[in-house]
Amino acid sequence: LETGLTIGFTIVFCPALLRKFGKRNMSLIGISVCFVGHLIYLLNPLDFNWVVFSCVIRGIGFAPLNSVIFGFLGDVVEYGQWKFHIRQEGLIFSGGSVGTKVGSGLTSAVLTGLLSYAGYVSSTTAAAVQPDSAIQMIVDLYEFGPIFVWVVLLLILWAYKLDKQYPQIMRDLVAREAKGEL
Repeated sequence: LETGLTIGFTIVFCPALLRKFGKRNMSLIGISVCFVGHLIYLLNPLDFNWVVFSCVIRGIGFAPLNSVIFGFLGDVVEYGQWKFHIRQEGLIFSGGSVGTKVGSGLTSAVLTGLLSYAGYVSSTTAAAVQPDSAIQMIVDLYEFGPIFVWVVLLLILWAYKLDKQYPQIMRDLVAREAKGEL
């Protein structure tokens, strides 16, 4: 809850950050803040207030990427038209939507598989007791899962170069349009 509220509040400031840093760099800085926020959590994971504080830091860091995620897809539309002379908004945005759904499904399957492997007891009764292996798996997933996600996002954003090319791509597309070309 703290992270969601923080993201919602922080997104208000993202347009100013976007003008100053661009999508890629703003997102890189934000994900770096998420990474630091998670490291803060790892310093004292048993203190509730410390955990909430780390969630707020991660929410602040995640807001920049959240605010521009679909803008990256729009850049791909422009790049595709510039590179291949074919404009495919529907395909690219529906691909992003399908990717989100497939990614969510695969993540759920992997997490469920790991919990099952650890002996997680799925029960609706209050008498169910989780084995120590299941509890340790939950703790490990919370401690190390976000690190994996932040590292993958940092690598993807580091490799993303369209922000630098985008002004030239748009100039070329405007010139083509003036000539009646696609």
